[in-house]
Amino acid sequence: DQFDNIEKHTQWGIDFLERYTKFVKERLDIEQSYAKQLRNLVKKYGPKRSSKDEEPRFTYCQSFFQVLNELNDYAGQREVVAEEIGHRVYGELMRYAHELKMERKAHLQEGRKAQQYLDTSWKQMDNSKKKFERECKETEKAQLCYERLDSDHNATKADVEKAKQQLNLRTHMADECKNEYAAQLQNFNSEQQKHFQFIMPQIFKNLQDMDERRIVKLSECYRGFAEAERRVVPIINKCLEGMISAAKSVDDRKDSLIVVESFKSGFEPPGDFPFEDFSQNIYRTVSDGSLSAQRQEMRGDQKYTIGKSKGKLWPFGKKSKVMLSFFFGTNN
Repeated sequence: DQFDNIEKHTQWGIDFLERYTKFVKERLDIEQSYAKQLRNLVKKYGPKRSSKDEEPRFTYCQSFFQVLNELNDYAGQREVVAEEIGHRVYGELMRYAHELKMERKAHLQEGRKAQQYLDTSWKQMDNSKKKFERECKETEKAQLCYERLDSDHNATKADVEKAKQQLNLRTHMADECKNEYAAQLQNFNSEQQKHFQFIMPQIFKNLQDMDERRIVKLSECYRGFAEAERRVVPIINKCLEGMISAAKSVDDRKDSLIVVESFKSGFEPPGDFPFEDFSQNIYRTVSDGSLSAQRQEMRGDQKYTIGKSKGKLWPFGKKSKVMLSFFFGTNN
């Protein structure tokens, strides 16, 4: 009696299966795109050598190119994961979803057919019941008509005989309808018992088995994701170990020595530059040609005391102790 609800539930199960199939397809596309982008990245940053002889010399360059090689292998493993998901999960889901739809359709058709057969049997029983009821009513009328004529002294013998024949005919037809109704009722009860105790339980059992297989298939597909990933884990670990080894192979001292060997000229370091004294003209001794001697000749015998004369001005402007000390070596 819950056939409609079971039909809705199984349809929901198939809808879920198809939704999960769509999820797998999008996951598959992501894996393929990821692998492709990794390969493009390796190609973009890989060494651009015009000839095979131009190999990288520095260890950090060699290490990076080794990392790129390992990354390229890693991208290959992502492609393997995508391929595993595509064949063992997505392809299997597509095939199974189609088979599941066909199986569900067959079970539902069988259930509807059984229900239709039971409905037909019920209609036949109901029609025979209604017919029996009508015949019984007509027989009752014929019975009343016969009794009325039979008790009527004014009624002719022919009318009474005719009413009696009509009553017998109706009674016979009522008996036939009764027998038909009884047969149809017995048949319907038998079919109804068979329908609810054998046919529909078996159909529900088939639908239950189908739904349980769907659940098991989903569980296997969930597991298939992990298995596809697990199978490439050892190789991926080797790729990662290769990257770590490449990192450990970087030798800063060796790279520095390569730079030294590449750029050393072989020339001796330059010698010391000699000191050039430009102050010899400034610190020369006072001679007759000095400015002080000329001044003494101009003054004659006049006594001139620095710092006390008020008649002459300092020819370079205001005297400064620094300048005085520079020219005369005094502290005045």
